[in-house]
Amino acid sequence: MPLGIYKPGQGYWVRTLSAVGAGLLVLAGAAWAWGQAGAVRLPVASHTVSVRAASGEIHPGDVVTYLRPGDDNQGTPTEFGNGVARETAVGQDRSGIVVIGDFSNEDVRDKFGQTIRLSTEGGFSAQVANVSPTPIFSQQYLQAGCAGVVLLLGFIVIYWFTGTGRKTNEFLIATDGEMKKVNWSTPKEIRGSTIVVIVAAFLIAAILFGIDTLFAWFFRTIHVLQA
Repeated sequence: MPLGIYKPGQGYWVRTLSAVGAGLLVLAGAAWAWGQAGAVRLPVASHTVSVRAASGEIHPGDVVTYLRPGDDNQGTPTEFGNGVARETAVGQDRSGIVVIGDFSNEDVRDKFGQTIRLSTEGGFSAQVANVSPTPIFSQQYLQAGCAGVVLLLGFIVIYWFTGTGRKTNEFLIATDGEMKKVNWSTPKEIRGSTIVVIVAAFLIAAILFGIDTLFAWFFRTIHVLQA
C-alpha cells in the first residue's frame, strides 16, 4: 500500500466526513474490545492469602498445603494441592498475608475458593480469611492490547479507504462532485415546507377524528354499538 494521499485536495469533505464516521465506529469497536477483554480470565500466577488464627512460623520457600472441607461426616479437611510461599507477613496478632505460587496442580491454582486452611511441614497452620488470585499480568494490559489492535487495524483501513486506495477514493471524489450538483433548499423554503407538513398533519387528524365521531354516532343510533 503506497503511502501518501491519492489526489489530495479532491473530494475533501466526502473523504473527511467518511473518515470521521469510520473513526467513530472504530472507537466504538475499541471500547467493545476493552470490555470483552475485561471478562477474560487470565492464568493465575500466585495467590495472595489473608490468614488469621495462625500458629507456628512460615517463611518464603516453605511448601504450603491447601486444605478444603472434607466429604466425610466428621468434616475432616482434606489436602487438594500445595504451592510455595513467596512472601510472608504474619503479625503478632497471628493474622496477615501469605503470597503463594508454583502450584502443584491446576486444581489448587483454579479452585482456591474451596480453601479453608493452610499448613506447612514446619508446623505452620492458619485459617484462610480470603484468597485473591494474581494473574500473570494486569488485566488492563490485555484490555489495552485488544483495544490497541482494533484501533491500529481500524485506522489502517480508514487510511487506505479515504487516503490511498485508488478505487475507493475515485468513488469518494466522484460522490463529492455529485454532491456539489445538488440543489439545496434555502432556509426559507425549508421553513415553508415544514409549516405545510405540520398543518397538513393536523388537518388530516381533524378529518379522521370527525369521520370517526360521525360513524360512532351513527352506529350507536342504530344500536350496533353500545353507548
